[in-house]
Amino acid sequence: MSRPVNEAKTYQEQVDNLINNHGLIISDRNRAIMILSNVSYYRLSAYGIGLKQADNHELYVPGITLDHIYHLYQFDSKLRNILLPLIEAVEISFRTKLAYQLAVTYGAEGYTNAENFKDKTDRNGVSLHQNMMEKLAAEIRHQDNLPLVKHHNTQYDGHFPIWAASELFSFGMICSLYSICKNTDRKSVSKEYHANPQRLYGWMLALLELRNMCAHYNRIYNMLYKQMPALDAQYASVNGNRLFPRLVVLKGLVDNDMWHAFLENLKVLLKEYSEVNLGFMGFPSDWEEIL
Repeated sequence: MSRPVNEAKTYQEQVDNLINNHGLIISDRNRAIMILSNVSYYRLSAYGIGLKQADNHELYVPGITLDHIYHLYQFDSKLRNILLPLIEAVEISFRTKLAYQLAVTYGAEGYTNAENFKDKTDRNGVSLHQNMMEKLAAEIRHQDNLPLVKHHNTQYDGHFPIWAASELFSFGMICSLYSICKNTDRKSVSKEYHANPQRLYGWMLALLELRNMCAHYNRIYNMLYKQMPALDAQYASVNGNRLFPRLVVLKGLVDNDMWHAFLENLKVLLKEYSEVNLGFMGFPSDWEEIL
C-alpha cells in the first residue's frame, strides 16, 4: 500500500523536525535556515545516510550536527567538480578514437550505413543503429544555431562526416555506438586502451553513470552504483559498486599530469573535511598506494 507524501514544512518547521524527531544537533537556528534555504531538506538529508542509530533509523547517532551533514554536502560538491574534468578527458578521447576508427574503415559517412554495424535491436525490436541516426538527426535540428551545424548545413548540404557528427553525440550515444560496432572495430579501439572490448565497454558505462550523476548534481558520496567496472586481480578486494573502482579506472585512462593534479586536490579535500568516511566511498586502507 502506498502512503501519502509528507506535508510541506516551513524552514522553521524543518529545523524543529530535525531537532525533535531526528535528534540532530543544531546550535544556530538562523544558520540552519540559511542552509536549508539554499540546499533543500530533501537533498541534505541524503548525506545523513549511514549516520543514523542502528536500532532507530529515525534518530542520528549522538553528536551528529547539521554542520557535519552540511560539510559532507560541500565535500561532495567539490569532489564532483574535480572529477568532471577527468571524465571529460576520457569521453573526448573515446569519442576521437571511435570516430577515427569508423572514418578510416568505412569513410566519412560510413557510420550512416547500418551494414557497417551489428544488427542489434532494442526491446521493442527497433534497430539500435536506426535509433542512433534518429537521435543524431534530432540533435542536428535542436542545435541548428551551433557553428558546427550551420557550417555543415550550408557548406555540405546537411552532410556530417563522422568526425563532425560525433561532436553532437552525448557520452551515452558514443557508448551505444561502440556497443553496435563490429568486433574488429571494437578491438581496434579497445587496443588503444590496452583492454579487451568487453572491459573497455564496462569502464565507459561506469564512467557514463558517474558523469551523469556529476552533471546533474547528484550525490556521489556514500552512493551505490549500478555499473561494476572490471578491474585487475590485484584489486579483487575493492568494493565494485562504490566510487573507488571508478577512480582506479580513471587513473588508467588519463595522463599522469592530470591524474596527479586530481590526486593532490583530493587529498586537500579530505584534509579539509574530516567528517568524510572513506569506507562509504569504498576506499581500502591502502588507497593512497593504489592511486
